[in-house]
Amino acid sequence: MVLLRETLPDRGIAVRNVVDDAADSYCVESTPLSGGVVTDEWTVFGGSVGYDASVFAADAAARAFVERVRTTSHDDVLAELAVDTDGATK
Repeated sequence: MVLLRETLPDRGIAVRNVVDDAADSYCVESTPLSGGVVTDEWTVFGGSVGYDASVFAADAAARAFVERVRTTSHDDVLAELAVDTDGATK
């Protein structure tokens, strides 16, 4: 179930907060915009399969992450979530 969805045209993305009932968690996902339109290619923010830096146990933490995405430059958020080649989060 999608709890929050926001388009950030200045970032070229849309973000959403999704509840995963099976995993009892909240995921912040992003998708690129194409000409300002949501592409619906949602992935966990900043990563690929198995990446969980934007997966949270509480809705409040997921909403706080969305606020960081909204107020922090896109490059800074990606740098914060960067993954080393060995798979460890920086």
